[in-house]
Amino acid sequence: MRKVVLITGMQAAGKSTIAPLLAARLGPPAATVDGDVFFHAVVSGAVGMTPDPDPEAVRQLELRYDASALVARHYLDAGFDFVCSDFILGSHVTRWLDSFAGFAEAHLVVLVPSVGSIVERELSRGSNAYRDWQGPGMTLADAVAALQEGLADTPRRGLWLDTTDQTAAESVEAILAAEMRSSRWQPVE
Repeated sequence: MRKVVLITGMQAAGKSTIAPLLAARLGPPAATVDGDVFFHAVVSGAVGMTPDPDPEAVRQLELRYDASALVARHYLDAGFDFVCSDFILGSHVTRWLDSFAGFAEAHLVVLVPSVGSIVERELSRGSNAYRDWQGPGMTLADAVAALQEGLADTPRRGLWLDTTDQTAAESVEAILAAEMRSSRWQPVE
């Protein structure tokens, strides 16, 4: 059975760096997609997520997640292993992974580097993906910590990997260890 792997975590956690490296070690054949492709697909009328989201923002977010699951299924149908990197939290993780039950061997990898390392990575990228979460008087670290609270709603299943002191290659090795048993997603009966 082909593998489908969801790599999630905060912005600047390393998802889009690790996903293609992991996909290259799966299969062959194997493919990958970064969920940001679908975020950027809405070029008119895009509504971003905020701490108090507009219903349209939630609708667009779910469209994005559904699109990545459809692409994954398309590649799985063609005999590929598939790795998706995206910022998916809470019940959305369960919905995404459970959609592959009986169809593919599903895996969850949650990257959880420290707040300090995320801030350092974000600053080195010269961007601020946390600006909508950074209220008045809040530092970037405060915004990262506030958004990271969303991980509390994510099921504690699969592999939760602290990548603070790991290279991307070391993270991939940790994911692949023991035939990926630690990342396997088991639907709750």
